[in-house]
Amino acid sequence: MNKRITRNNEDTRLLSVLELMSYIGVGRNSAIAFGKEHDALIKIGSRTLFDKKIIDKALDQLAGN
Repeated sequence: MNKRITRNNEDTRLLSVLELMSYIGVGRNSAIAFGKEHDALIKIGSRTLFDKKIIDKALDQLAGN
């Protein structure tokens, strides 16, 4: 049986859609659109994941940092 390992988002490079939604504080469609717009979307098999480093960089640019 496969067991899920609980992760801390601070040490995780790739985020699931639900983790991305929580991380940037938006709904599902907005999170996916944001990830695609900034080329952070990564497909591994059937999983859709988002690169946290790219998301952080995009958020820094939006904030003017």
